[in-house]
Amino acid sequence: MSNKQSRVILLLSLVAALLCPVVVHAQESEVLAVDWVDLMSQEDLDAILNAPQMSHDGYGWEEQLAANPETEAYRQALKSFNVNPDLVNKRIMLPGFIVPTAYNDERKVTEFFLVPFFGACIHLPPPPPNQIIHVSYERGLTLENFYDAHMVHGLLTAETVSHDLGDSAYSMQAEGVSIYSY
Repeated sequence: MSNKQSRVILLLSLVAALLCPVVVHAQESEVLAVDWVDLMSQEDLDAILNAPQMSHDGYGWEEQLAANPETEAYRQALKSFNVNPDLVNKRIMLPGFIVPTAYNDERKVTEFFLVPFFGACIHLPPPPPNQIIHVSYERGLTLENFYDAHMVHGLLTAETVSHDLGDSAYSMQAEGVSIYSY
């Protein structure tokens, strides 16, 4: 092998060695786009997708479920804390609606529940805990309109948070929050 060929091989080896940490770093910082159903365990998703027949006649939905022993899996899924282990400790992005739980001195939202539909936790029974993410956002957010969906991204963890508005099975340190455009 000539001296010139040796230098080329050495140069290519150095370039490859320098690029390896960048590639590893890029994989570690990958942000996964997920849907709300991805947060549920397969067992809970199956129970929700096979919901029992409900009637608007007579008594309310809670009484109908309680009166039917075949609805146990569905009832458990409606209050489940089971998380998807494949998403825990991953950086994700997910659109949803913001339910503020804490503000800073400038009246910016610094903690909130991210929920899959407008009005969750406020006017309706809350979604299952595995469909609620407690988000901490140190920078804070000025919430212009509760009706706007937001895209939130950050590190998702399996940490339970209880609040008067509901319970969450997940927590997230938000790296960014923006208005969601469809």
